[in-house]
Amino acid sequence: MANEVIQEVLSEPIAEMLKDVGRAVAEAQRDLDQHAMATEVALAEVREQVGYDLRATWYHMPETEIEIKMSISMSWEEGEKGGKKLWRRSLRGAPLNAAYKNLFDYDAAGTSVVKTRIVSIPPAPTIEAE
Repeated sequence: MANEVIQEVLSEPIAEMLKDVGRAVAEAQRDLDQHAMATEVALAEVREQVGYDLRATWYHMPETEIEIKMSISMSWEEGEKGGKKLWRRSLRGAPLNAAYKNLFDYDAAGTSVVKTRIVSIPPAPTIEAE
């Protein structure tokens, strides 16, 4: 097992959280596909030896629902672009966990819920040249 550093995140931009979740789902699907391909290659060798038409099982996540309970805060952040001072709104979320609840004496009744669905779609059809 790889050495992983687990870090408590008290607050992160919501957009970054959603990107991380999306990447994790995509990586999980890719790992499922790679496993099925490796199994198919291994079974191809066995098919010839035993004479059975063995095929790999392919798993697919057609839809993934994510519900994150968190404390949401909005603030304005100062920035600069092209020598001009800019202000942009920042939406940050803090996952509801014991550390956050105890550190900030947070009332869980005020928790917000962010729900998102990641749905697979079929690949676009290819257009063949005549």
